[in-house]
Amino acid sequence: MTERQAAEPLRINTMGCRWEVDISRLEAPLAQRLRELWAACSDWRPDRSEPDGFPEVLTAYHAGTSDRPDGSVIALQPDVESAPYAFSGAITLRCIERQAGRMTLLHSAALALPDSGATVILIAESGTGKTTAARRLGERLGYLSDETAVIRGDLTLIAHPKPLSIIPEPGRPKIEVAPEEIGLLPAPDQPWLAAAVLLSRSPDVAAPVLEPVDVFEALAEVIPQSSSLPLQEQPLDTLAGVLTAGAGCFRLRYSEIDAAADLVVDVLRSVSRGEQRSRTWQVVTPPQDQRTGPWVASPAEEGELPPGGRVVRAPWRDALADEDGDVFALNGPRPVRLMALGASIWRGCAEPRTVEEIRDQIVAEHGPHPDADSLVRQAIATLADEGLVRFVPA
Repeated sequence: MTERQAAEPLRINTMGCRWEVDISRLEAPLAQRLRELWAACSDWRPDRSEPDGFPEVLTAYHAGTSDRPDGSVIALQPDVESAPYAFSGAITLRCIERQAGRMTLLHSAALALPDSGATVILIAESGTGKTTAARRLGERLGYLSDETAVIRGDLTLIAHPKPLSIIPEPGRPKIEVAPEEIGLLPAPDQPWLAAAVLLSRSPDVAAPVLEPVDVFEALAEVIPQSSSLPLQEQPLDTLAGVLTAGAGCFRLRYSEIDAAADLVVDVLRSVSRGEQRSRTWQVVTPPQDQRTGPWVASPAEEGELPPGGRVVRAPWRDALADEDGDVFALNGPRPVRLMALGASIWRGCAEPRTVEEIRDQIVAEHGPHPDADSLVRQAIATLADEGLVRFVPA
């Protein structure tokens, strides 16, 4: 690396955010390695969804040195193998912070057909196969990310083609490899969401299979893999729209991802841009004065319902009700799926109601039962423990 190259900032454009990273304080081998690893993110054209205030300047330096620079910094060890992994995490976290509430951000891999831009997001917990799937499928599909899917409101995506984080051998820490170093195809210019896939890997699966997943079931699994979802204006409705885009949501049961590649590619080829599964839910939006903050849930109701007291919905963040009567509610950041009695009671308590009024409603909806009063009281207590209803004195 020449002196001039060493002085030039490392320009990274990813997740719709442009970063000018001063790497002049890093040892030359590490600085050069970071340039190689992030070459796929070097296009400096601003994204249409870039937040205000970009480009932003960062400074990378070696932790433990006495000349900590001013401004936004990334502290790294000098080790050329381990430091890039820490660097990738720092860049990704900063991008998530800047796009929080503006985009749907899912902890998933994302890959697209090179010719059409039809994109699949592969959702799973950490350590369960996303990066391996991205490596193998990325030989046939354009690589958007092995870490974070960034989805706009119009269901198009912003690439995050970061270096892939792999374990070189058991017992060793993760290292970074550039997508082009392992033969992955570049992301197409205009990726759009065609399917969501929940990865379920098991050595017991003889042949891979794709199974459609109900939107409420998918919500329950995907919300823990989302970032800053409650910051969005209608978080559940937006995420349900993501999970029903194109061909919709599937569970992929497989043993080895290579054997499942054709299934994934076939789904992407079966979808036309703009397709959407039928909408099977209604949004239950809280009044503004009854809406929780994004990170603060309504607390559990303390004590028991007083004699003659009434039950009413506690503040909530967002909720969906499906055609079967089930409810998926977001209490602050906490998701709760309500079925049967719980869903009926919550839906019926938009205004304060006595236990007797609630019991009569339940009997009308579900039929008579000799223990109706006891069952209703138990269901109310469960909702109160979840912070979904509160008690109003007589």
